[in-house]
Amino acid sequence: MIGKASLGSSAKRLIEYCYYDKEVSAKMQRKLDTEEVRGELVYIQNLGIKIQPDGKLDLDYLIKQFEDNHSRNTRLTKYIWHQSFSFAPGERPSDETITSITTEFAKEFGFEENQMLVFKHEDTRNLHFHIVLNRLNHNGKNTADHFKNYARIGTFSRKMEHELGLVQAPDMRINQRRKQELSVTDHAHLKLRQTIDKLLDNVESIDELKKGLVNAGYKSYIGRGIAFFNMQKKIKIKGSDLGREYSFSSLEKRLAQNLEIDFKKELKPDLKKQKKRGLGL
Repeated sequence: MIGKASLGSSAKRLIEYCYYDKEVSAKMQRKLDTEEVRGELVYIQNLGIKIQPDGKLDLDYLIKQFEDNHSRNTRLTKYIWHQSFSFAPGERPSDETITSITTEFAKEFGFEENQMLVFKHEDTRNLHFHIVLNRLNHNGKNTADHFKNYARIGTFSRKMEHELGLVQAPDMRINQRRKQELSVTDHAHLKLRQTIDKLLDNVESIDELKKGLVNAGYKSYIGRGIAFFNMQKKIKIKGSDLGREYSFSSLEKRLAQNLEIDFKKELKPDLKKQKKRGLGL
């Protein structure tokens, strides 16, 4: 079983994608109410549903509930968590198994009190299902635990395979690419941290740091925070992603500390001379 997660700001787009034909819902070429349904709703939590005269789900009614709940805390823009799980080719777990995986996922990742929809898709070689989750509970609190979710979802998938007797699916190509991307990013982060640390020993201001970084192959951008662009690898890295010590405010503090240390070093010879004079030496 392979799991994949992403965050988004549109409940409408995701719910329509999960319910209707994927090509039409993505391109929005024709009215959705005339299209075939591909997603089967197998689980719903903390949401009401309405059925239209043609027997289809009233998606507007579902979407409005997500959006109304989001109005309790609009500071969290990406309030939608999209979680998908794909089974091994040929494996056809029951709806009860999908529900068991869903409720266990909600428990481990902080969604027990939140709005949730689960759609099953059987239009590909791998049976899979999509979970549409609201990261905000009914009080507008972000309860979702997304810290290191990439690694944790892998661990969760292995656990479910063992407990429910599912086939252990090999990593898909997309996961292999993701691992390679993470490796490249980790190396890029390490190199940038080392470059900044080395420059901080020889500069006295943010402007001087930016000039030094340009010579090392990085452009710097300052807005609410600071970000760096690796001109060779074409990678943009936020200062906060490097660690707390590399946020804009932390870099300013480190530069101020360097100036203070240099100032004290300059004062030391004068203090020694004053002491000698006081002793009559």
